[in-house]
Amino acid sequence: MKDDGNTPVILRADGLSKRFGGRDDLLTRSLARIGLATPSPLVRAVEDVSFELRRGKVLGVVGESGCGKSTLGRMLAGLLTPSAGRVETATHEAGESFPVQMIFQDPFSSLNPRKRVRDLIGEAPRVHQIVPRADLGDWIADLMQKCGIDPSYQTRFSHEFSGGQRQRIGIARALAVKPELLICDEAVSALDVSIQAQIINLFMDLRDEFGLTYVFISHDLGVVEHISDRIVVMYLGRIVESGPAEQIFDAPAHPYTSALIDGVPRLDRRRQVYAPIKGDIPSPIDPPSGCHFHPRCPMATERCRVEAPKLREIAAGRQAACHLIDDPAF
Repeated sequence: MKDDGNTPVILRADGLSKRFGGRDDLLTRSLARIGLATPSPLVRAVEDVSFELRRGKVLGVVGESGCGKSTLGRMLAGLLTPSAGRVETATHEAGESFPVQMIFQDPFSSLNPRKRVRDLIGEAPRVHQIVPRADLGDWIADLMQKCGIDPSYQTRFSHEFSGGQRQRIGIARALAVKPELLICDEAVSALDVSIQAQIINLFMDLRDEFGLTYVFISHDLGVVEHISDRIVVMYLGRIVESGPAEQIFDAPAHPYTSALIDGVPRLDRRRQVYAPIKGDIPSPIDPPSGCHFHPRCPMATERCRVEAPKLREIAAGRQAACHLIDDPAF
């Protein structure tokens, strides 16, 4: 899996979709036909998502809560099976796929409270024989050191650490199996702002040291802007815009992207009154017709209400799904 340059493609999502519900048994379907039961709703959490990620790069996936970005991350990590489409990872010369690990949002619930730190970090490499048993102790201590945790704390339990320390333990646990790709699902959103900066810096240091590739999922564009090479913007399960991070922030092509960027606090516009996106994100059970964003878009036209825009290339390396791009006045 290589692009036409020198950097290999490590991950490819091809038409990924994930649907929940809508699979009632025969009795329920029969009762529903005569009005004696309510069929289970079909939730389209992710719909026809495609992209490529090159090795050593950081892909930021952004959008409001409920846009499907976490579901996408779980499919990329292999924790959820796609309803349609596929995830393709690069392989080594020996034919083995690149290892993928996930770092979760909540550092309090993602760690087993009954296990000591040495077991949280060391169990997977021990079971999979990634590290010789005789070297496991040194391996754990070295990972803790690299992730900013005192190795002398490895006999402690997770509840004895702060939120930032727990997230560092989660990062060390993910790195313990020598992954090439990390899926970071809101990995700093539960932390204080000062701690967020430390963890983000840690991610970047680890990328340089271990040659890691990241999918960084977040609703905070301020965080994503500083860590990402490319950005994918999702709304109600679909990609509405994608492209290089700098271009996305300098000249967003989709009204939803513009609204998200306008909500990022900046020192140069501290006197500006923040205007949130009007309305709430619609339910994925009953999405709006046409462009899903049109009920909240101040520039929506009649075409937006009846015709769903297709994601298409608008410039080299950039894609967007918006009818207004064809409007010279936009």
